[in-house]
Amino acid sequence: MTVPVKPRRLKEGSVVAVISPSLAGPYIFPKVYQHGVSVLRDELGLEVVEMEHTRRPNYLMRLNPHLRGQDINDAFMDPGIDAIIATIGGDDSVRVLPHLRIQDIIERPKVLMGFSDTTTLLTYLAYKGMVTFYGPTVMAGISQIRHYPRSLEHLREMLFHPSAEHTYRPSPSYSEGYPDWSLDSSVGSISRKKRAPRWKVLQGEGRAEGTLFGGCIEVMEVLKGTRFWPPHTFWKDKVLFMEATEQMTSLTRLKQIMRNYGTMEVFENISALLFGRWRGYTSQQRREVERIIVRTVTEEFGRSDLPIIMNMDFGHTDPQMILPLGVRAEVDPTGPTLTLKESPLL
Repeated sequence: MTVPVKPRRLKEGSVVAVISPSLAGPYIFPKVYQHGVSVLRDELGLEVVEMEHTRRPNYLMRLNPHLRGQDINDAFMDPGIDAIIATIGGDDSVRVLPHLRIQDIIERPKVLMGFSDTTTLLTYLAYKGMVTFYGPTVMAGISQIRHYPRSLEHLREMLFHPSAEHTYRPSPSYSEGYPDWSLDSSVGSISRKKRAPRWKVLQGEGRAEGTLFGGCIEVMEVLKGTRFWPPHTFWKDKVLFMEATEQMTSLTRLKQIMRNYGTMEVFENISALLFGRWRGYTSQQRREVERIIVRTVTEEFGRSDLPIIMNMDFGHTDPQMILPLGVRAEVDPTGPTLTLKESPLL
């Protein structure tokens, strides 16, 4: 088993660089961004620095992925920076990957956190051996985190005081999306809280252990077939987690995606399969999602033993669990529970 390269834990006064690897969110919605920065400073005691292109206009960022890559490289190379957090997601961070100084980055591991389109960076670096963190961004998740005090404490625990074993707890409530960011009254706000559905076991009885890996299901599709996607041998004993964006992947497309993972022999090799909440889907659509997943995994690819858990607290709803890619974890369907079996940080 390959030993993961782990970053160092944070402490009060640690320096965090904020980057915009995809959408130029801070330029479009500066007040939402500034509010998120204030949370990092006031609630966590972190010193926040911006990279050269963090606030640049969207047209400039879109046309120059090498500038976004430069920011990431510079943040990792700077010995005065302890962690890196994405400002927001987007849809073209994959164009940044060829510009990364990957070996230099791995040799200088730092906390790197984001979700959604940041999946490209997180999965690529995790595939190369460095622990990364699937969790809230500055503008989506951190800016609104005061509405979920337990989530704020979870962030502190994961990045400042990680333990050798950590069991995740389901949130009793959740929210989907945010009010209109163009309105000042919406800064730091969330949509109406709803009662959270229970984590649901679709199949599986015994405990399973493996290495966490995954991200946004639509974004990972962009990586398949590229040199940034792991080879067949990588998937052995992985705990694969997936979640969908607010764009609501169609049921037909989901069936194709799941069948593709099966054809790639991913289901044959992984030890468990976890899904976040399906944002925006009706109850009937969610039931159909579950049928597609079970039918594909079990009937088409013969893994009736594979533990599958739905409705978990990660992805495009709040609050968000922070999942470290590259860390050993145990899935127990009888709870159901998800437990980290090692600290993600030094």
